[in-house]
Amino acid sequence: MERVVKKTVYHHQVYEILKRQILSGQLPSGQRLSESGLAQSLGVSRSPVREAMRMLEQDQLLVPAPGGVMVNPLDPDTILEIYECRMLLESYAARRGVSLLSDADIGQLEQYVQQSMRSHDRQDFKTVIESNTRFHEMLNSCCDNRLLRRALENNHHLSLLARAQEFACYKRDPSYLQEHMAVVDALKLRDPQLVESRMREHIANDRRFYLECSHPAGDPVGTAPQTAGL
Repeated sequence: MERVVKKTVYHHQVYEILKRQILSGQLPSGQRLSESGLAQSLGVSRSPVREAMRMLEQDQLLVPAPGGVMVNPLDPDTILEIYECRMLLESYAARRGVSLLSDADIGQLEQYVQQSMRSHDRQDFKTVIESNTRFHEMLNSCCDNRLLRRALENNHHLSLLARAQEFACYKRDPSYLQEHMAVVDALKLRDPQLVESRMREHIANDRRFYLECSHPAGDPVGTAPQTAGL
């Protein structure tokens, strides 16, 4: 277990440590957390742990449980709803970013995709998740609509947790990385409609993959809504 240092406000350090452990799967979904146990393992008092846990509840990474809190278990229906939000929000945010991204920015996005491909070949899925996260975060951060960016941020941590669960539970072929590259190619063309369509298709395919894995018997739960551009 990591321990905090004195140079930074304690509860912020505890927050970052716990968030990193949750999103990496070190603290798996559904695990109950003890305020006193965490304080002891991190070498701090219970006060910064309590504040950090409150912040993580605001991010929806922790949820109330009998006797305390647990890492959000994210039931399959909730994960499908997260994907639906991503389909709507991230595809439009990518469209808005076409005119704001520089050629250097697009080159950086391409590097993230290439790094993901190399890491996938090595089956280094931790690095794949990190590179994919940077790819999506960079596109979302370029959105110039403040209210849309706030909505993206509200869905962001749940998206990361859902993505981490997806990689932890199901082996994926690298076709989704080609979809990332298709988004980059559309950005190079400076075609907003094509960027939006390809991003929506990519996230819809992610959602379809999860649906097929979590409902293998043809359960009709969570049939994807039809939206323009698919």
